Amino acid sequence: MRLEKIKRRVTLCRSDGMKLEVNFFLSPYAEGHSGREFLLDILNSNLTFLPVEDIRTNAILFLNKSKIMYLEIPERDLAEETVLNPEKSVRVELTNHEILNLSLFMEMPEERSRISDYLNLSAQFIYLCGKEKDLILNKSFMFSVKDL
Repeated sequence: MRLEKIKRRVTLCRSDGMKLEVNFFLSPYAEGHSGREFLLDILNSNLTFLPVEDIRTNAILFLNKSKIMYLEIPERDLAEETVLNPEKSVRVELTNHEILNLSLFMEMPEERSRISDYLNLSAQFIYLCGKEKDLILNKSFMFSVKDL
């Protein structure tokens, strides 16, 4: 029995700065938590290559996720309980000199509630919220982060 996948459209920014419009395939049931699968679940999974659909050509590609700089997401893709966590505004400078002013929801115990704790203890891909769009960012491409 095959589960129907949910297509989730994003703009993917590659490590070389090129952008690509793709659909990710999400499951209606997540493995590590209750409810549906999120983009962050797939990106932080132990898979190295992720299947996506190139929207321009309809081709299925298998992307090396370590070469994904970030995903631009048109609408929020977080569990409802995540947005109940403390929100911190940050300025992120990427390795390509791009500056992002965004915020993150810190799902951390009180004794580990500094931004440095979050950055050092969170998974490889982190979710950042913006006014127009959200990003899922690969920490490998973060040069610096400043608490605003």
